[in-house]
Amino acid sequence: MRATEEDFALIRAMLELPYLIKVLDADMKRIESSPLRTKKALLRQMDRLREETRLEMRELRHSLRVRGIKIVKQDRQEDRLCADYVCRGHHDRMLLMWSRIKADVEEIAEECLEVRAPSGFAGRIRTAVPAHSELAGPAQRQGE
Repeated sequence: MRATEEDFALIRAMLELPYLIKVLDADMKRIESSPLRTKKALLRQMDRLREETRLEMRELRHSLRVRGIKIVKQDRQEDRLCADYVCRGHHDRMLLMWSRIKADVEEIAEECLEVRAPSGFAGRIRTAVPAHSELAGPAQRQGE
């Protein structure tokens, strides 16, 4: 039986996720040696994503095994990644362009790190200046 769309998605994810881990490892090394003041927070987030990715890969391996799918060979070429796999006895090949892998890895990282356009800080941080009602004493608040 040939692979279904869901099978293709699982295979593709299993091929791409190791590259997410490689990107995170490289970026974490750069951040560690940088003078950034927020590096502890950034490293914690990236480490969390790396561990979640490893867990996801374990679950993917299990799902592939249950479905009778095995990736038997990966060949890195200049412009693409070629992977030979067996799906329930049917031998096939998946080709992924590096540009596609890069875009998918960036998209996964953005989603998992919850990267979004700034919407302002209102409501996120409490200002240091207390509100007028907080300045008034108990007797003044009763007379309002």
